[in-house]
Amino acid sequence: MLNSAPPDSTSGGNPPTRADCFINPNARAAQEMAEAFIEALEQAGIDVTTHWMTSCEQALDDIAKLPETDAILVGGGDGTISGLLPALLERRETIGILPLGTANDFARGVGIPTTPQAAAKIISEGHRLAVDTGLIADRPFLNVASLGISVEIASLHEDRAKKLLGRFAYPIRWVQAWQKHRPLRLKITTDGKSRRARCSLLAVGCGRHYGGGLTLDEQAQLNDGLLRLYYVAPRNALHWLWFLPGLWRGTLKEGDGAHTGTAQEVTIETASRRAKKVNVDGEIVAQTPISISIRPQSLTIFAPSTQAD
Repeated sequence: MLNSAPPDSTSGGNPPTRADCFINPNARAAQEMAEAFIEALEQAGIDVTTHWMTSCEQALDDIAKLPETDAILVGGGDGTISGLLPALLERRETIGILPLGTANDFARGVGIPTTPQAAAKIISEGHRLAVDTGLIADRPFLNVASLGISVEIASLHEDRAKKLLGRFAYPIRWVQAWQKHRPLRLKITTDGKSRRARCSLLAVGCGRHYGGGLTLDEQAQLNDGLLRLYYVAPRNALHWLWFLPGLWRGTLKEGDGAHTGTAQEVTIETASRRAKKVNVDGEIVAQTPISISIRPQSLTIFAPSTQAD
């Protein structure tokens, strides 16, 4: 749960009366949940225009050309929302989220439920929260960017197992990825201070949860203007098991193979000339070298009223 938000970052009690809803038909739960979500919104008195996405590129163009409305809703996972950010950040409307993805890490961090009726209720209550977004290689992102074993897991997810098994696919992929993983040698610069590291997993972002069950930092807030960073360098499989509770709970501490920190800008370079792929909100869309920065309270979303308490 978020602590008290900074001034002017929240408002409530002003439900939208009309909205445009963009739904990713390829999201894991799209077909069975979208109709119930729209119906619940309309029962709450919100006039909804539905747009079934044919591609991210087309949706970006449609959002840019959209006449002014009260809200823009997105049905999909973290990758869908993140992919639409270039257009959403240019709009004045509040963004509503229907979590239709596999892990829905960002929605979980905000406290948005995954059932369509409950997600619709969040929007119809009209409570708003301004959250941070990040910028990586001139591309806005929503939640967390990561390197190392998380990239290999994302690559393995590019089949039907993720859709069929949902979050249960993640532990299976962890085992498979570990078998072929090789640690990275990186130069990491945080707010101008550099260090070299050998690590198997590095994560940095403005969100709280990622990777289908991992937590970046238990103290992370979605509107504190800070990037959270950690990397780990397990020596063997047993060492991974020792790290797992901290990775799940976001309680990693400095030392014994782990490094944690906060920053407003992070640069990551490989020790060799070979570029390494970067997982951004569940999608492999960048590669090193990269520069990551924070954009404080740049996106206004519908959120549970308790997030501002």
